[in-house]
Amino acid sequence: MPYTETELYWIWLSNVEGIGLKRFYQLLTIFEDPRAVWDNVGAPELRFLGRKTWDSLRAARSEENVDRLLKALERAGCRALTRVSADYPGRLAEIYDPPATLYVRGSSPLDDERMFGVVGSRRCTRDGQRAAREIARGLARNGVTVVSGLARGTDTCAHEGALEGEGRTIAALGSGVDVIYPPENADLAERILDAGGALISEYPPGTQPLQGHFPARNRIISGLTQGTLIVEGAKGSGAMITVNCALDQGRDVFAVPGSIYSPQSAMPNRLIVDGAVPVLSEWEILSHYRWAEPPAQAPAPDMTAQLDDAERAIVEPLLAQELTFEELRAETGLAPGTLNARLTLLELRGIVLKVPGGMYRAYLGR
Repeated sequence: MPYTETELYWIWLSNVEGIGLKRFYQLLTIFEDPRAVWDNVGAPELRFLGRKTWDSLRAARSEENVDRLLKALERAGCRALTRVSADYPGRLAEIYDPPATLYVRGSSPLDDERMFGVVGSRRCTRDGQRAAREIARGLARNGVTVVSGLARGTDTCAHEGALEGEGRTIAALGSGVDVIYPPENADLAERILDAGGALISEYPPGTQPLQGHFPARNRIISGLTQGTLIVEGAKGSGAMITVNCALDQGRDVFAVPGSIYSPQSAMPNRLIVDGAVPVLSEWEILSHYRWAEPPAQAPAPDMTAQLDDAERAIVEPLLAQELTFEELRAETGLAPGTLNARLTLLELRGIVLKVPGGMYRAYLGR
């Protein structure tokens, strides 16, 4: 894609080895803009960079290097948005330390009116997995773009739920947008793109997922969104970094309550005590922002009355929790062939859904 001359200088400076975000903005306090840095790479004011980074800056100052950067973006199938780009997301630009350059794969706009973050533990419980998926699915069905981090556990479930709701979802990465981590989520990343979503990162293409990158990417999740939901997290969980980012940015914090005896509910329960909005379904979030109101509650028909005994034996435990095929076989006592045939019919009727991890769950009248 074509870039303005100003954008090219921003892309160049943000890719110089040793010029992290802090030094980038330090340079802008000394010089007017990245173009002025390009024109003054030998200036004595740059001594604060240290010899190694200063040498990197001088070595990177060439049109050939800029051409290489642009070709790398093209190979990765991404575009670069700089702080001076017209389509740089407005909410993200408001935070204390916005990325100087944001790399984007995918077509999703990053400034949707309705954007909401869903995060939590990588080692979430089955209830946490279900909550993340179902809440994200409900948000997506109401036109909300769900933002998360593509990590194992809660993030994966949130993205999956948004896709089930036929909505857009955005994954903020701690690596380059062409380096999918964890690798088992490569298929999920492609499905996010196919559904009109996006993969975003402040790290250039080819950047590996270093441990220090992930806390920094959390501020992007909270910075892009109006609010962030914490599904699960033990005391000291890394999800607290996202909470602190949201609070520092003046964003709303929501939390899913859980058992006081569950270690994974320790953080959301404490957040609720401290003033976070408790969330039992997507409707607490939708109503909070007046994005939608819950439908009037009519007496629910007994959908199980439409099931025969074998189907009821399958569906009732799946309404309470997600189960694997073997767990369901032990619960129902049905023969494997019978259970498999019944599950297939229930899936075709939209009553049972097979979800990632080989789990099954059921819906009635939702």
